[in-house]
Amino acid sequence: MQHHVFTIAKACQQAGVENAVICPGSRSAPLVFAFTQNPQIKCISVIDERSAGFIALGLAQQLQKPVALICTSGTAGLNFFPAIAEAYYQKIPLLVLTADRPPELLNQQDGQMIMQKHMYGKHVLSSHELMCFEEDKVDYKLTERIVFNALEECMSDKGFGPVHINVPLREPLYNFGKEEIAVPKLTHKKEPTLTEGITLLPNLNDLGVAWKESRRKLIVIGQMSPNKELEALLNSFVNQDDVVVISDIVSNQHECSNAPLFDSILQYHDRLVLGLAEPDLMISFGGPLVSKSIKNWLKKQKPAYHFRIQPNKETIDTYQNVTHQIQAELLPYLKAFHSLRIFQNPLRKPFAETWKLLNKNTASALIAFHQKQIWCEPTALAHFVQYLPDNSMLQLSNSSTVRWVSWNGIPLKGLLIFCNRGTSGIDGSTSTAIGAAIAMPHKMVTFITGDLALFYDQNALWQKQLPSNLRIVVLNNQGGNIFNWIDGPSSHPTALDYFTTPHQLSVKILAEQYKLTYFSCNGFKDMSSVIHEFYSVGKGTSILELQFNSEDNKKGIADFRTIHIQ
Repeated sequence: MQHHVFTIAKACQQAGVENAVICPGSRSAPLVFAFTQNPQIKCISVIDERSAGFIALGLAQQLQKPVALICTSGTAGLNFFPAIAEAYYQKIPLLVLTADRPPELLNQQDGQMIMQKHMYGKHVLSSHELMCFEEDKVDYKLTERIVFNALEECMSDKGFGPVHINVPLREPLYNFGKEEIAVPKLTHKKEPTLTEGITLLPNLNDLGVAWKESRRKLIVIGQMSPNKELEALLNSFVNQDDVVVISDIVSNQHECSNAPLFDSILQYHDRLVLGLAEPDLMISFGGPLVSKSIKNWLKKQKPAYHFRIQPNKETIDTYQNVTHQIQAELLPYLKAFHSLRIFQNPLRKPFAETWKLLNKNTASALIAFHQKQIWCEPTALAHFVQYLPDNSMLQLSNSSTVRWVSWNGIPLKGLLIFCNRGTSGIDGSTSTAIGAAIAMPHKMVTFITGDLALFYDQNALWQKQLPSNLRIVVLNNQGGNIFNWIDGPSSHPTALDYFTTPHQLSVKILAEQYKLTYFSCNGFKDMSSVIHEFYSVGKGTSILELQFNSEDNKKGIADFRTIHIQ
């Protein structure tokens, strides 16, 4: 066995990696042994590689440090690809270690071997391949250098993200004993940290000039990790009558928004009314937005100034109206701008009051609709989120689930909210929630998903032990019913069978299969008592199924989407 694999594990441990998600396999046996024998690294065994990738993503999403992800050779590594793509666009650090066969066997009809070098293409920050050493010619220093460089690239000034190391290994794979674990002393000391070499505060004066000239300022916050310091800073902006802060549902900056129902505002009000809400200055930062209504509306805006702030050089101009691309660390830049003390001019028009009035009217209309207690997905969710534990975590699957929560808004309970909006797929939502719950064992994690997303990723539940702090809520509309109401598929009913996915699968049987506590609810009458029991201490991982009649649900959604605001 090639003992440099122990250098890989040791370098990861020394660089601060605390978790490794490992998939079974033979070619990866040396890597498995090296990581499981390192007492400083917690190893989690996951059978399904696609699920393993998203569990690792959920862990790294919460820990904000690299998690090692390990698999055997062949197509196993390809099953990591959806999670790697999500990590790339969501900027989550993963160190992907794929075992491989010796290079001389490539394309020689040897089993379980594909072209693994650079197989993730542009969806990783970088890609490396270790030497396949002869037993007596191992270069420990080279292995050490590659691993440390890879870990630094995971958290570089380009932003966090996945990095791939391909590890070719020759047989024998199992001739190891504990006496062989000795690793030469590593020379590298630095832990991977985000560099701070680009805080030159470009265009700070330009922003100051634009700020003074503008009377209608809109700050748009996309997908982000929680940041209390940023929240405090943004609150100083929002307390002005000419500033509106829009915080996307996955921005984790909800407490500082003065138009929390922006999604519904833009859905329900006509163009004439919304004309009063148009900005002349925009500042945007963070990742993508969930709300399609805000994205479409922003694309129609032509502000005199739009400052886009981000730490890397890539051009992000989603709405085709950016006037100033600012490469800078967000928090130092906003602090420096705030220190200019150019805020609050009493002569300015109360732009914020326009949005606050729209928000108030929208809130009244939503409350009136939900008080009718029509048992449909948006109303059921509007009621359910009121029961979420304070200071807990909410994980959302894609498709209609995250849209309903965005549309309805959330109670301000100190909630952390996450969704795989990097690539916006449903394929690993359950696995990501499980990884997040493992990373945060003392915080209740509620995962809300659709039936299709749950069944698609059901191998996520195929674990030796699921986290006891995880609660799963399933909106069961019998298969992909978002296509019944979004524009496009709904206008071609004869083709709906190719969009929707009707099924006869049972959430209850799924829960029984994985020995999870099961609850169900098909109306408002029993919701409060069921939810109280659902969150009871000691229940462990539990599933609550919200069951909907397909036709009644479809009609309720249609009524919800056409709420009339006076």
